Amino acid sequence: MAGCENYEYVDEHPVENQIPPLKAGVYSIDSVDVRPVATHQVEPDYPFALESILSGFASVVFTVRADGKVSDASVVRADDVLFGEAALSAIRKWRFRPAQVKGLAVDCRMKLPFYFATPVGMYSRDDSMPDPPNGKAPNDSHPATIEQR
Repeated sequence: MAGCENYEYVDEHPVENQIPPLKAGVYSIDSVDVRPVATHQVEPDYPFALESILSGFASVVFTVRADGKVSDASVVRADDVLFGEAALSAIRKWRFRPAQVKGLAVDCRMKLPFYFATPVGMYSRDDSMPDPPNGKAPNDSHPATIEQR
């Protein structure tokens, strides 16, 4: 294939962090009467620097405040730091109907996974996918769903 001789592979930089302790006044998702419900969701952007990686995963933990806004977001796990950053950028824009305890809105900790797939159009139909370096298959340890849009 013309133009693919110098194709560069990207090394992934995985992220694995401990879940921070609950702050005072923040409820766990299992201890609220009514769980938060997303009212505005933002899809994370696929990191362009990772275009040679076909899919990725990031898990973020965050607090849904009593006003429905997100705070204290952090990456718990990600296949690459850029997937984690993209997930954080997206979750900070989400809005929720807040959790409730005894009819009152409260701050609540949540954890959400984000699955990434190379956007359609990054590769044309005439392109064939390059072989992975050293003949190794990509890490397939995370279940993922592929949605047609």
